[in-house]
Amino acid sequence: MTTNNLITFAEALWQSGIVPALLILAIGWVSERFTRNKRLTALLDIAEHAVNWAQVTFDGGQTQKAQAIKMITDYLMKADKAHLFTAKQIDEAIEWAVKEMKGQK
Repeated sequence: MTTNNLITFAEALWQSGIVPALLILAIGWVSERFTRNKRLTALLDIAEHAVNWAQVTFDGGQTQKAQAIKMITDYLMKADKAHLFTAKQIDEAIEWAVKEMKGQK
């Protein structure tokens, strides 16, 4: 296939609307991926603060975890972001924050 044939083929795909549709889908997918990553990064930051606070304020692992969960969910409810995260994601964020805290000491 020559360069002229490739150019003609690309122009035909562009004019048919296939390439623009694929570009729109790709942009949407990339945008959603970055947005999801930003939300998860924010959740991990909140979890880290909540775990540190619970560690200092409460005794006992289960009490600390329950208070960290309460603090995170309260914050997310006030920020109207609670619908963005599942209970499993919040629990995993807390577990990650605990591991990070233990790794720093």
